Parts: sequence; C-alpha cells; structure tokens
Amino acid sequence: MAIDTDDAIFKFGTQDKIDSTSGTVANNVFSVAGDVDSTWTNDDNAPFGSAVLACAFATMPTAGSIGLYARLLNIEGTNDENPPLAAGYQPNQVGSFPIDFNVANGVTFRTTIPHFAMPQAGLDQAIEWYIKVQDTGQTLSSGWTLHATPKSLGPAA
Repeated sequence: MAIDTDDAIFKFGTQDKIDSTSGTVANNVFSVAGDVDSTWTNDDNAPFGSAVLACAFATMPTAGSIGLYARLLNIEGTNDENPPLAAGYQPNQVGSFPIDFNVANGVTFRTTIPHFAMPQAGLDQAIEWYIKVQDTGQTLSSGWTLHATPKSLGPAA
C-alpha cells in the first residue's frame, strides 16, 4: 500500500543514548540518577517517543517487566519533580519493557517500548530517566544501555 501525500505519518528525531554509567538494578528498585544523563532535553518538543533497552540478567527471570519512568526537571522555574521511590512516589511511567524469558543467563537482549506519550510540562522539557525492575525476583546486570527517540506526527511529503 502506498502512503499518499499529506497522509499522517510518524517522523523520527535522532535516537539519543541516555545512560552513561549504568549499575545493577535490584528487583522492585529504581535505577539511580547517576545511571543516566541527568539532563536529557526534548529540544524537538516531540509529543511522542520510543525507547530501546539493551540489558542482561545473570539469572533470567521467569516473570515481570522493566518499567521506564520520567522525572521532569525545571517544571516551575528551576524546581524539579521529586525523584521516584520504590515504595512510594512513582512519577510518569511511560511504559514497560517486556522481557524475553527465553534468553540465556548473562546474554544481552534488546527490548522496546515502540510508542509512548512524551511527558512534558513545558517547552524544551528536561527529563531524568529511570528504569525499575518490576516483579522479576532478579537483579538487572550492570552495563545496560537506554536509547530514546523523539517522534512526531505529520503529513507525508
């Protein structure tokens, strides 16, 4: 099927690597701010996004998922949202990465959140990203990488 001129299509910005020095993430615990670049900015003001996580478990879980959360920075002047807490405040969950339970122990696999609404409180929104290992019973190994791609919807050329 051909896409006609002016049909609505997704337009993709540049995929950005978000993490810098990712450590282990225990079951039902958030990653720490030091695992990710603390000031990723949606400078395209894109209304949507997609994310890719490359990770491994020393012992593969048989249940659970990995959540992706956004902490909005500079939401009122230089004031930020509070950081997420494992047993409390959990701001802006944008989606969950499914886990391929058939991957061997210690083998890196990639998983995606193909589409989510980009959290924004204003123009050029600065975001601090977190992941949370959810109900797996296992610890995510260090060395994971997170990439985000801003997306918009517009007419085909």
